[in-house]
Amino acid sequence: MSSTLLEQTRSNHEEIERLERIIVQDLQTEPSSSKDRLVQGHRVRNMIQSIMRTTEKLVETYEDKDGAREDEIAALGGHTATGINVYSAFYDRLKEIREYHRKYPSGPLVDASADYEALLKVEPVISFSGEDTPLEKLDKKHFAKPIVKQNGDAKSTQEPDSGKQIALTEAKVKKLCSLLDETIERTKQNIVKKQALTYEEMEEEREGEEERAEEESDDEEGDFYNPLKLPMGWDGKPIPYWLYKLHGLGQKFECEICGNSIYMGRRAFERHFKEFQHQHGMRCLGIPNTKNFNEITSIEEAKELWKKIQERQGVNKWRPELEEEYEDREGNIYNKKTYSDLQRQGLI
Repeated sequence: MSSTLLEQTRSNHEEIERLERIIVQDLQTEPSSSKDRLVQGHRVRNMIQSIMRTTEKLVETYEDKDGAREDEIAALGGHTATGINVYSAFYDRLKEIREYHRKYPSGPLVDASADYEALLKVEPVISFSGEDTPLEKLDKKHFAKPIVKQNGDAKSTQEPDSGKQIALTEAKVKKLCSLLDETIERTKQNIVKKQALTYEEMEEEREGEEERAEEESDDEEGDFYNPLKLPMGWDGKPIPYWLYKLHGLGQKFECEICGNSIYMGRRAFERHFKEFQHQHGMRCLGIPNTKNFNEITSIEEAKELWKKIQERQGVNKWRPELEEEYEDREGNIYNKKTYSDLQRQGLI
C-alpha cells in the first residue's frame, strides 16, 4: 500500500508516466492565440517541475541510505535484516493494510481526466513591468459585500445609503476603465512587442535609449540628441539602436562606378546595383550591367572582368537586347528587348 516504500515507488513511477502522457496530449494541441500558447507553456512547465520533484524522491528511495528499502524487500521474502520474526512482520503489515482501508474505504481513486482538466485551468503567472504602473489596484473595500449585523435572533442589513455608495463606486470604476481603455490596449501591444525581442535586442535598445536620454529637452528647438548619428525614422526621430544594428546600417559601402557614392547598410548596397545611377555608370563604361558584375564597385575591377568575359566568349559578342537587364517599379527583372516591348505596349 502507499504506506510501504515499494508501493510509494510504484506510485511515483505511475505518476511520472501519467504526467508524461498529459504533456504529450497537451503539446499535440496547437494553441489558437499567443495567450493560449503562454498558458500552455505554464501548464507544461508545472508538470515538468512535478516530474522533477517526483524523480528526486525516487532517487532518494533507490539510494536507500537508511536501508529501509532493503529491509522491506527482505521482509517480503520471509527474512528481515534485523532478525524480526516473520509472523510478527506479517501481522504488522496486515495491521497497516487494515488501517489503510479503514481510513480510505473506497480507496483514493485518481481520475486522470479530472487531473488533466484541472491542469488545463492553470493560469500563467502574471508579472507587471514598468508599463503597467497606469494600472493601480483598486481598494478591495469598495467591492465588499453588505455587512450583516447580528442582534440576538434578529438580523439587520446595512443602511440604504450604502447601496447608493456601492453603485457610485461601480460607476466610477466603469468610467475609469473607459478612460484608460486606449492606454491599456497600447500597454498590451507594447508588452507583446517586447516579448518578441531577444535579450541582445533588448539590451541594445536599452543602451540606445540611455544615449538619447536628453532627447526631450531638444524637442522644443527641433533638434534631437543623436550622438550616434542614427538615421531618422518615419516619425522624424532617430530609429532605435537595435533596429540600426539589425539592418547593419553602421556599415558603409562606397561605389566608384556610381561616382564614389556611399551606401549605408548591406541592404541598400545590394539594391543599388539595379538602380539608375549604377546602371548609368556601367553604360558609360561600355559594360553590360549583368549579374556577373554584382558586388563589383571598382572601375578597374569591372574593366578587367569584362575583358576576361570577352576573351572567354571569343567571337560571341555581347547582345544588349538579350543580356542587359532592366527593372520595373515592382522589382521585376527583364532583358532589354522584353522591357522595351512591354513599355511600348504601356504595360509597365
